[in-house]
Amino acid sequence: MSFSNWCFCVLAAGLGKRMYSSQPKVVLPVLGKPLINYLLDKGFQNHFGTVMTVVSPFTLQAIRGVVDPEVKLVVQENPLGTADAVKSIIPFLDAQVENVLVVYADMPLLEENTLTSLVTFFEMKKVPVALLTASSPFPGSFGRVIRDEGGNPVRIVEEKDCTPEEQVIHEINLGIYAFRKEFLSPILFSIGNANVQGEYYLTDVLEVATTQHISGEVMTVEWGSQFINVNSPRDFAAVAGILRDRKNDSLLNLGVKLVDPQNIYVDWEATCEPDVWLYPGTMIEGKSEVGAGSLIGPFTRLKNTRVGRGCRIEYSVVEDCVLEDGVTVGPFAHLRMESRLSQGTRVGNFVEIKKSIVGAGTRALHLSYIGDAQLGKKVNIGAGTITCNFDGKKKNLTIIQDDVFIGSNNSLVAPVTIGEGSYTAAGSTITRDVPPLSLGIGRAKQVNIEGWVEKKKKQEMTGK
Repeated sequence: MSFSNWCFCVLAAGLGKRMYSSQPKVVLPVLGKPLINYLLDKGFQNHFGTVMTVVSPFTLQAIRGVVDPEVKLVVQENPLGTADAVKSIIPFLDAQVENVLVVYADMPLLEENTLTSLVTFFEMKKVPVALLTASSPFPGSFGRVIRDEGGNPVRIVEEKDCTPEEQVIHEINLGIYAFRKEFLSPILFSIGNANVQGEYYLTDVLEVATTQHISGEVMTVEWGSQFINVNSPRDFAAVAGILRDRKNDSLLNLGVKLVDPQNIYVDWEATCEPDVWLYPGTMIEGKSEVGAGSLIGPFTRLKNTRVGRGCRIEYSVVEDCVLEDGVTVGPFAHLRMESRLSQGTRVGNFVEIKKSIVGAGTRALHLSYIGDAQLGKKVNIGAGTITCNFDGKKKNLTIIQDDVFIGSNNSLVAPVTIGEGSYTAAGSTITRDVPPLSLGIGRAKQVNIEGWVEKKKKQEMTGK
C-alpha cells in the first residue's frame, strides 16, 4: 500500500513540564535513541510522502539535533493548543498531499500496524475525518468518547471536564487522527477555545464534525501498552522497561545468551551476533557491535565500540574503540577515544588505554597508562608503565615497535620511540629514543649510606 499522498504529522510542541527535565521530553534517550525517533521511524518505514513535526520555539533546536534532516520542522509560535499546532502545518502541505495522519510524539510504543490499520480504515470509509479509540480498563487521564443513543460517536470530553457519569466510560480517545486535506482547515478553524485553558483542543474535532454534518468515523482497537503517553518520569520508566524487554527478546531470538535479562541493558541500535554471552551489570550503548562467541561482563560498559569474535571483557569500561578477535580486557580496565586493540591483545587490571593502536599479541596486564601511543606486535608492558604524553601544551606520540619488553615502573616521556626488539630496565625514565635490540636504562645511580639510621636516632635522642 502506498502512502505517498499522506502527510505524517507528529506533534512535539509541548513543553513536558511534568517530566521535570531541562530537555524536551521527546529528545530524552530511551535505550540510547531519542524518544521521538521511535515514532518518526515508523513514518519512514511506511514511506509517507511527507513527514512533519510541529515544535515550539523552545524545543526547535533540541529536536532539530536528533531527528532526520528529511523531517520538516514546523514551529507553533504560541502555545495555543493541539488543534492550533495542526493548523501550523497547513501552509506547508503541497499539492501531492491528500490526507494527513496526526499523532503525538510522546507515544514511542505505537506499533506500525496500528497506523497502517487506521490509514486503511480511513481510505476504505472515504470520510473526512477518523480517529482511533479503545476500551481501556483504566481510562485514567484519557478523553472519554461520548456516543449518542444510536451508538454514534459525537464528541470527546477531556478527563478533567467529565461529569461523574462520563468518568466511568471506558472508551477513550487515543490521540491519533486521520484527515482528508480539504476538510482540515474547515474543521480546525471551527474549533473554539471556550475552556479553562483558553486553548484550541484537537479533541473537539469530533464534535465540530458532528455539528457541521461532516462524517466522522471512529475505529476501535484493543487497548494495549502501545498507547502509553510519556507524561511523567514514571511513564518514562515504564516505556523504557517495555522497550528493554523487546530488545532483549530480539537478542534471545538471535541466540544471544542473557544470564540475567533484568540486569542487562542493550541500546536499541546496538547489535550482538549469535552465541554472545552477556552477564549481569552489562551495558552496551550506542551503536556498539559484539562479535560471535564473545563474553561481556559482569559489570561492563561498552559505548560505540566494535568487539570482534571470541573476546572476553569483564568489570571494564570501553568507549569508542575497536577490539579485534580474541582480545581479553579486564578486570577494571578503561579503554577510550578511538583506541584499537589488534588480535589476541591482553589488557589487565587497572590499565587505561587512550587514543592508541595496540599490535597483535601485545600484553599490558596491570597498573599502566598508555596514551597517544602506537604499540607493535608482541610488546610486553610492565606493571606501572606510564606514557608521559602531555607536555602542558600538546599531546605527544610514543612509538613502541615489535617485540619490545618494557620493564616495570617505566615512565616513557613522549615524543619517544622504543626500537624493535629492545628492552627497558625496570624503574627507568626514558627520555630519548632507544635503538633496536638495545637496553634502555634511565635511572639514578643508587647510593647506600651505611650507619645512617643509627646516626639519625642518636641525633633525635640528644637533640644535636
